[in-house]
Amino acid sequence: MTSKTAPMHGLIAFAVTPLKPDESIDEERLLAHVDALIEGGVDGITLFGSTGAIGSFSEVERRRVVEIVLPYVGGRVPVMVGTGAISTTEAVRLSQHAQEYGASAALVVPITYWLLGEAELLAHYKTINDSISIPMAIYNSPRLTGIDLMPPLIARIAELSNVRYLKESSPDLLRIAQVKRLTDGRLKVFAGRDDSVLEAFQVGADAWASGCANFMPSTCKRLLSLLGKPEASAEARTLEASLRPVTEFGMAKGLVRTCHDALRILGRPVGNPRKPIQTLSQPDFSQWSEILRTHGSVMK
Repeated sequence: MTSKTAPMHGLIAFAVTPLKPDESIDEERLLAHVDALIEGGVDGITLFGSTGAIGSFSEVERRRVVEIVLPYVGGRVPVMVGTGAISTTEAVRLSQHAQEYGASAALVVPITYWLLGEAELLAHYKTINDSISIPMAIYNSPRLTGIDLMPPLIARIAELSNVRYLKESSPDLLRIAQVKRLTDGRLKVFAGRDDSVLEAFQVGADAWASGCANFMPSTCKRLLSLLGKPEASAEARTLEASLRPVTEFGMAKGLVRTCHDALRILGRPVGNPRKPIQTLSQPDFSQWSEILRTHGSVMK
């Protein structure tokens, strides 16, 4: 299958991975969810990002999802595939497989039990880079991985031939500007925290990689369109402020569980996350339901 390498841009939904009661992947709901995201106006989709619970699935399952979703999307939007793995050889296999099925980019988060040094991280990314020809995205998510890729190291990784993007999920938003400066703007940076997207664009983010887009894609797209128009800055601030209780709760309680529960509350269930991840506690679920009900007028 030929690769569809349309660039990742705009609003990139980090899709949940729907499951059946027996915890197998619900392929029918997955494809329906992909359709809903595209109909909601997203500019791209990521499979097996953090909101897709990348660490919960085997290599065989991850390959199967790519094999059914990429042909189904058929180039309607670019699709980025999370190919991070605990070993470099597995990450290479997953990245090559994503390329074979037409992925627009491979998203590589460092998944590891051991603390890795800079030389090891550079070698890891270089080996993956040299094994594929599609663009590659670096994913820095220190809260989830325990590895914090600092801007100088990111700039060194960005010298690799296929590295085009960075999803920056550190709470230090000034890193976005620093990375842009260190890479002379060559590296496109995705805002990776839904609760600070406005500020991320103020310091130079190029696109928005969103978990909350799973349940309010149209609203996220509207906010993104306002962020790109200086004359609409007041409207953007107003809309972002109205969504802040939603995005802050989602980030605080974990986007895997909150996105699964949001879709259940909104009548578009995708099952529970795979254990040991659980759905929200009853008090949190009640609070989440109230937040979504209260802010439903601005959520689509």
